[in-house]
Parts: sequence; C-alpha cells; structure tokens
Amino acid sequence: MSDPFVHLHVASGYSLQYGASHPHVLVEWAVEQEMDTLALTDRDGAYGAVKHALACRSAGIRPVLGVDLAYAPSRAPSTVRAPARGGAFRDLAPERGGLPRVTLLAHAGGPGGGRGGWAAICRLVSAVQLAGERGSPVADLDLLAPFLGSGDVMVLLGPASLVGTAATVRRDDLALTALAPWRELVPAGNLLVELVSHRRGRQPSGDWGPGTSAHAARMAGIARSVGLGTVLSNAVRYADRLDAPTVDVLDAARRLVPLDLRHLDRSNAEGFLKSGKQMHEVAEEICRLAGLGGSAVHEADRLLARTRAVADRCALDPRADLGLGEVHFPEFTPSGRGARARSATATARPRGSGFRSALTTSCRRSRSSATRRTSSPSATSPT
Repeated sequence: MSDPFVHLHVASGYSLQYGASHPHVLVEWAVEQEMDTLALTDRDGAYGAVKHALACRSAGIRPVLGVDLAYAPSRAPSTVRAPARGGAFRDLAPERGGLPRVTLLAHAGGPGGGRGGWAAICRLVSAVQLAGERGSPVADLDLLAPFLGSGDVMVLLGPASLVGTAATVRRDDLALTALAPWRELVPAGNLLVELVSHRRGRQPSGDWGPGTSAHAARMAGIARSVGLGTVLSNAVRYADRLDAPTVDVLDAARRLVPLDLRHLDRSNAEGFLKSGKQMHEVAEEICRLAGLGGSAVHEADRLLARTRAVADRCALDPRADLGLGEVHFPEFTPSGRGARARSATATARPRGSGFRSALTTSCRRSRSSATRRTSSPSATSPT
C-alpha cells in the first residue's frame, strides 16, 4: 500500500548553499517510502524543476513544482547592515529582522490547468529576478498580484513568513495583519497556512519559535480563527537525516561565518524526507497542543487529508503540463524586404509546416543530385 502523505515544501541542491540533496536522490527516497507524489520548491527559482520532473517520470510518481521566495512586507523590518565579509547579519531569519519567505506552488486545478499553473510560476520567478538585485531576488505583493489573483498559484505561508514571526512573539493581532493583504489578493481556496515542526526545544529567549510543535500549534489556531486551511510539511532540506551536517556547512558558506555551534540553524536532524508514519506522529503532537477539538488522532488525520488534497490539486503531468517528451519546433520571425508577406504566409501555415517543407525540398534536391551523378558518362565509362 502506497504512503498517502506528500511533502509540499522541499529544497534540493539546486537551492544554492541551502539544499543538500540532488532531485533524483529525493525522488529515490520518496519511492523507498512508497510515496506517489513529491514536490520541489527550490529557493529563489525553479532551477531543479526539470531534473525533478524527469526523475519523477522515471520513477512513476507525480511531480509538484513551486518556488520558495523572499518577499518584502509593506513595512520593511529594521535591520543592521550586513558586514562586507559576512557575519551574523547576513541572511537573517525573519524573527531576527530578516526578510520573510513564502512558498508558491503551481496549481494544476486552476483556470489554466497544469500548463497555466507552471507558466505562472515561471513568469513570476522571472519577474522577481528582473526586479531584484542579482543573486538576491525579493518579491513584493504588487509584483505578485497578477499571478496570484488568477488562481493558477497556491500560496503557503509558513513559519518563515510574517505570520510565523507574529506567532513566535505570541501576537495574534500581528498575524492577522500579516494575513490581510494575502487574503485580499489570493482566492480563498488557494491561500493556506503551512505547519512545520522539527520538534525543537524552547529557545534561549524562552520563546517556542519556528520548528517547535508549540509554534506550529499556534499557527494552526491563527488559521482556524480566520477560516484558512492548513497543510503539514517538514520544510525538507536533505533526503536522509545523516546528511544534516552538510546543511551546517552550507549555512556557514551562505552567511560567510565560521562553522560553529553559534551559527547553526538546526538543533537536531529532523529536517529530512520523513515517511508518512513519522509525519502522522508530528501531526498528532501539533493537534494535541493546538486543542482544536476532538481527539488528536482524528484531527491529525484531517490535517494529513487536507495536505493530500492540496497535493492532488497541484500534481502535474510531465508531458501534458510541462511538455517533457514532446517535439518543439522553433518559430521563425522573418525580417527584411517582403517580411510582412512572408510573415502572413507563415502564420497561415500549420505550426512546423515551414520546417517540413524545407526538409522535403532538401531531400528532393539530394535525390535529384544523386540521379544526375549516376547517369553521367563519367560515372559509367571505364577509366
């Protein structure tokens, strides 16, 4: 029996200095867990999307594609300028003054279908990259609005968003304020709160911050208070828990700081591609702390069912939605004298007919040339 759980937030090694596993390794690990669907949401771009889709097609599982982007809130957080050679203020977490992040998924059940959802992800990534600084793309709601309002994109606000930051300081009012602009832009069914628990302990400050079950439970309560749906993810950065030390090296390299306990983001090795059974245990713990009513087991089943439903809405067909395996002919734009007439003629022809006509003409010329060489006297007379 296949594992119904689907990881919706997964970074691969194509997330520069962040993810630790290649897409095909993540897919192989998911197949070992008997999962039939797996998402890839690399940071700042869809760099590993094609590799992931090809690996999923080879393994016989469905791909879900998206992106994890930093976004600028309406009121920029007060930050200290980063040292030129790196240091403690480079790539800060949102609760420490850094930029919040949002996960966006291509919606296969939207108005444009799978092709429309994937096209929306590609176009919004391009728009964000062009608008931001090289190597540090930052989105804003005005830039994302045309893509989010169409219904072709699913939005996951997790612990790295401003909602998560507000939950850390136990300010539900700030969380509702952070949700307001998203609720205005995104169709109700496409906006979700992402719950993540790596079962971390209490922070030195005394807060139950991101990665703790208590933090995830508080976010579940915030979502319920405004009628938003929730999904469970593990914010995966590596396939196997044994790969956890690799992300320590990546974090130090990204921030240009010494590899030291002071600079570690993780306090355990729970950010791996867990099985459905392991994620069910996490869901039970979150639901028990959230006190959502009913038994924790029943509420955990409902949480996992909602996560599965979102995955089914976002699962893509590598051939029909992404065009993998199809033949694509280049489209030519004529120029120079007579270009307008040739352009009108080319427009009236079926796609690819110009290429086929040129190929047919070339073959006829080749056959004609071969016939002339065979029938010429030099080819038949003795030397």
